[in-house]
Amino acid sequence: MELNGLHADRDAALAALAWLVEAGCDTLVEAQPCAWLSPPAPAVAPAAALEPTQRAVVIAAPATNRATDAAALAASADSLPALKAALTEWLGQPPLFADGIADAGVMLIGDMPTPDDIAAGQLFAGAPGRLLDRMLAAIDRSRADTYLTTLHYQPLPGGSDPAQLATSLPFIRRHIELVRPRAVLALGGVAAAGLLGATSGIGRLRGRWTPLVLGDLTVPVLASFTPAYLLTHPAHKALAWSDLQAFQDGLRP
Repeated sequence: MELNGLHADRDAALAALAWLVEAGCDTLVEAQPCAWLSPPAPAVAPAAALEPTQRAVVIAAPATNRATDAAALAASADSLPALKAALTEWLGQPPLFADGIADAGVMLIGDMPTPDDIAAGQLFAGAPGRLLDRMLAAIDRSRADTYLTTLHYQPLPGGSDPAQLATSLPFIRRHIELVRPRAVLALGGVAAAGLLGATSGIGRLRGRWTPLVLGDLTVPVLASFTPAYLLTHPAHKALAWSDLQAFQDGLRP
């Protein structure tokens, strides 16, 4: 009886943990009192996000030689073709640079190119791309009036390298500066954390506008899930739809 009780407790704990993971709980916290059930702070629209009194996020490149090289290359680019050439030099191969219309005013940034993207020679290809097209259509947009790109980083076959990923940030920063969008939709935890200088998971970053300061440019950023993630976690599509609605509302005059 005692062993059966232990097995039951273990199974119950595993089931509870699986439910928390599925619900998007991705961050451990200390055992300190906190008003977790308090209503969340209201989302800040882009117009308010640009107010100088708002706290802004400034990305700082890591102080390494590799980061210095990347920052110098990115800063030297005075146009999108020049940035693509600089990125090709840095990566050692032509990148999947972008898709869509650069002057659309709306910039969508994903985590990084997937193997499907590389095989197709197009960003957001395959089933995730088809889902993204439906997501954009739901807020009356398409690839024809949206500028799509990803963090300019290609992971090695053995997996992603956080240090190398960090050194790639000057290129996406410069990309945003050259495009000068009205707003950015960051899809994925890697893209959101990289752009916003955060350590939280996408579950805590999503659904909120955050002003991103790049030199003389301030751009409001809203984070959500990647289409690839939503394909494997369909329970979170409702949250993604809420994020898309917030993004659409923020784009209205």
